[in-house]
Amino acid sequence: MIPVLLFTAVVALPQDTARLTVATAVDRALATHPAVGAARAQRDAASSEVGQARAALFPALSLDGAINRFEEPMVVYPLHSLDVRNPPLFDRSLSQVQVGAAYTVFDFGARTARVKAAESQRDAAGATLGATEQQLVARTATAFLRVLTARGVLAAEDQRLAALAAELKRARDRLAAGKSARLDTLRASAELASASADRLTSAANVDVAEHDLARLTGVAFTAVHGAPLVDVRLSAAADAVPQSAMLNPDVQAAERRAASADAAVGAARSALYPTVQATSAIVDRSNLTGRYLAEWQVGLALSYPLFTGGGRPSAIGRAEATARAAQQQAQLAQLTALQQYDEARAGVDEARARAVALDAAVQQSAEVARITQLARDVGEGTQTDYLIAESNLFRARSSLVQARHAVISARVELARVLGELSRTWIASSLEPLP
Repeated sequence: MIPVLLFTAVVALPQDTARLTVATAVDRALATHPAVGAARAQRDAASSEVGQARAALFPALSLDGAINRFEEPMVVYPLHSLDVRNPPLFDRSLSQVQVGAAYTVFDFGARTARVKAAESQRDAAGATLGATEQQLVARTATAFLRVLTARGVLAAEDQRLAALAAELKRARDRLAAGKSARLDTLRASAELASASADRLTSAANVDVAEHDLARLTGVAFTAVHGAPLVDVRLSAAADAVPQSAMLNPDVQAAERRAASADAAVGAARSALYPTVQATSAIVDRSNLTGRYLAEWQVGLALSYPLFTGGGRPSAIGRAEATARAAQQQAQLAQLTALQQYDEARAGVDEARARAVALDAAVQQSAEVARITQLARDVGEGTQTDYLIAESNLFRARSSLVQARHAVISARVELARVLGELSRTWIASSLEPLP
């Protein structure tokens, strides 16, 4: 019911994305993406299997009925004893109705093991759903940041184009006044043409990023294209890198599958022992025209296959091998998660250090560009120095935009590896820029 309400609420949101936030984008992705829907359906199927396994713990009650036509007359009622004074009744058409109950009294833990295996599979499916949701949250947040990055780079390109256009105008004015050589005009024109080509690439990157975000959130591209996005930064709560133990959902899913495989071994080994079952029934028999005669039955049955052609040892061997494989997969998932954790932590530290360095580089490059421009204006510098300084300033600005969003992306990835990434984490850890 909760997913339905969430989907209804998300669909009801305005589709023009006038102020699309990363939290809204995540909500839409979780409500509409087929990967989450498929994982949720698999979890529901696993939950139903638990109910099916638990049903074997209770008695089974059945109602059976039959009408049979015989070639030769058949005795209508069973002969519990023979009374020559009351000969048995025969007829070719017989009917029978039976209400019966059966209950497995003892099976050496087979049913309990199957219930435990089903419950572990259900928990594994739940962990897989959590992993799928966290991966989708990470992908959506990254796509959102990618759009912001691409737009930021495009804005830096526009600033560069504006500066180069002003420089070209200045060179042409000085050429017309006879104060500079034609080479200055050609050099500025070449730089402007190169910057225009770079801007086309940046604009294409924006288009690709917006398409990706639209697909993830399940909205039309026109709803994302050009729509203003709310830029974000890490909050104080998310600034510190956590040192706690991981709750990686991939590890949890692997551990639950291993537990299910262990339980399956117990279920397979129970086949080495007999099964005891209690039965009872009320049977009502008659021909089609006579009266019904009901009787009750109770019984206790013991079942033990004496020879299965090696089927039982083979089933046990397969279950044990599957359990060993599942344990190794769980250990592999733990090692993989630890490696991802180390890489994610290093990625956060690297991205933060790079952002700090590039912030200083932008300030220094801006000062260098200002000084070279003044030097050129007073005749103590060259146009080449100024164009180089402007190019360096553009690269620094573009890199800084990418680095700032890379810090957030790295922290999101770390949250995913730690198993803490969710819509709530996004809302509390990523705050909008003023």
